[in-house]
Amino acid sequence: MQKLIVGVLADPGLPEKVARRVAENLPRALSEHTGPDVSWAVEVSRETLPLTADGDIPLLDKAGGLRAEHGWDYVVYLTDLPRAHQGDPLLCEVGAAAAAALVSLPALGADHFSRKACGLLVALVGALRDGVEGHISTAAVHEALGRRAVRRVSPAGDGDVSYLVLPGRMNQVRLLTGMVLSNRPGRLLPALASCVAAAAATGAFGIFYASIWSMSDALSPARLAMISVVVTGALSGWLIFHNGLWNRSPQDDEPWRAGSDNASTVITVWLSVALMYVLLWTMLFLVGLAVIEAGYLESQLGHPVTLLDYLDLSWLAASLGTLAGALGSNFDSDEAIREATYSRREHQRRQLADSYDD
Repeated sequence: MQKLIVGVLADPGLPEKVARRVAENLPRALSEHTGPDVSWAVEVSRETLPLTADGDIPLLDKAGGLRAEHGWDYVVYLTDLPRAHQGDPLLCEVGAAAAAALVSLPALGADHFSRKACGLLVALVGALRDGVEGHISTAAVHEALGRRAVRRVSPAGDGDVSYLVLPGRMNQVRLLTGMVLSNRPGRLLPALASCVAAAAATGAFGIFYASIWSMSDALSPARLAMISVVVTGALSGWLIFHNGLWNRSPQDDEPWRAGSDNASTVITVWLSVALMYVLLWTMLFLVGLAVIEAGYLESQLGHPVTLLDYLDLSWLAASLGTLAGALGSNFDSDEAIREATYSRREHQRRQLADSYDD
């Protein structure tokens, strides 16, 4: 029986998590694909490949050395960076002679991440095993990813390499959702601890003022919601521009990339701020229940009070605390910013290229 080893390189973070989940099921899935004559093993290595000056990931150039170093027969690299080819989102790059493939995980979208990745790796490794004439088919990708537009591109004069791209607006939307998922907005929440502290102090101080009680009672839920959107948007904008997270260098051959990078950054930071806001709202609601006696609040408002009145009060206090206390604050960790934004991660990988070969 022939034994083959698949090495899965993965960027730190979500790609590594996906790689380790996929490694549990991939040997069995490959055996079903190739039959009982082949025994499969999968090894996962956490490693980040650099970016070249042209913005490419040189996996195919380095695949031979990686396979020799680790004793692998095939190598697949899972990256959380979005890739593009001829203006369309790139799903994967396959090199038969190098026995290697690169997969851009954000192109998978945001649903059934691990299942899609496993199905795609089965198709990729199967194509690599078949050799130069066995490039991965779009039918196999359709089976792995579902009903999505996929196009295979083979560069002129290089029949050994092929690309799978995802054309169309819907695939760009799916790429954006995958980019946000790869950014992991929840990871930014601990870096907003100083924002939470400043907003909580200001919001808790405001709870003691009867004028805020009357104002929250007078405002409609729609108006309170509008205030929430404004203050979370203002804080998100401050964090983005203060930390230089806005991508101001669009590329002529990929005009949508800068827009996608900026959109994913805005959504990621706003989701993190929204999580902070919900946490603050909950904290102030509990403080209000503990501090403000229901009878006294009723005498101030002039009508019977319920939990909804406490919710409205903490809602307005959270908005005021976020606007007055958190606006002007900053992230506590530069590493957290780097992990949650593509522009910072790409810059870091370009610097890595200078020392990678050494």
